Amino acid sequence: MPSDRNAPPRAPFLQTPDALIDDVTLTDAAVRLLQAMVKLPPRNARNSDAVARTLRMGKDKTNAARKGLRAHGHWHARKRQNREGHIRDQRLASLTPLRTPDAVAAGWAAAEEAARLGKDTDRSRRLGVRILNAAEWYGPRAAARPHPTEPAVAEPAAGPPAARPTRRRPPAGDKTAGHQTPLPLPDGVTALTGPLARYAEQAARTLTLIGRADPRFALPTPDVAQLAHLAGQYLLRGRRSDAIRAAVVQGPPPEGVHHPAAYVRARLLRYLPPLPDVRDLAPARPPEPPPRTAPADAPPPVRPEGPADLIRQGHGWRAALRAAAPPPG
Repeated sequence: MPSDRNAPPRAPFLQTPDALIDDVTLTDAAVRLLQAMVKLPPRNARNSDAVARTLRMGKDKTNAARKGLRAHGHWHARKRQNREGHIRDQRLASLTPLRTPDAVAAGWAAAEEAARLGKDTDRSRRLGVRILNAAEWYGPRAAARPHPTEPAVAEPAAGPPAARPTRRRPPAGDKTAGHQTPLPLPDGVTALTGPLARYAEQAARTLTLIGRADPRFALPTPDVAQLAHLAGQYLLRGRRSDAIRAAVVQGPPPEGVHHPAAYVRARLLRYLPPLPDVRDLAPARPPEPPPRTAPADAPPPVRPEGPADLIRQGHGWRAALRAAAPPPG
């Protein structure tokens, strides 16, 4: 007998408002797309493009349907920081048209509550709201898997508590103690070492000053050392420390910064300046001096008489040989 015990939580039925059914300005494709998006579970992992593909809607029809829904207050968007620290667009689909700022805020609040709980509430069911791809912001975190070389210790069902396993401490003088694995640098960005290390040092001081001025961007020393190579690319590519500060501080998300290291890394990557052109690095050639012009009344230059000149003047080849002979001595 089939069981829906493990089925994702969703509304038992979809109640479409009469105003939406009677609205002749919306196309059938827009209504079908809206109903399919609202029917998703509160904590879903699909966007509007994936929903449109299940309805076999082409790209042009999908774009036209979203444009019509947005114009009638059924499709809204905002920017929010996900769990990895990246700023992404959140999309809200609502059966009830939300045309005022207060109505839009109430729709977002109802959809957020349903996504956090993983099931519909009275408010979300009454408004018919759903956040697309809500698992990126409100989904449960993946549980850490045990290392294959470390067997899992089972908890006894009854009796005295089991002894806590002793942790293996690194030997004295181990340089890896207290260090974490650094995140890899993106393509095209290398670690600043050797003569370029001064850019990383200056960038580390800038990141430290940013954290002191605003506690939201305060980073521990290991994170500052890792991000200094990325921030130092700004200085290496001709920018100043103000560009690093502007990339990190300007435009923070309204809900706050939950992961400072991931947020700072994402902002530095987003506004990383391009590499300078090789032609800009080449030294400029000095301007050529203007050509010298002789005055109009100057006499013609006196040319030294050589062997060829003597022959052209009719002195003969003997005079030319005498002129070409080296002087005695």
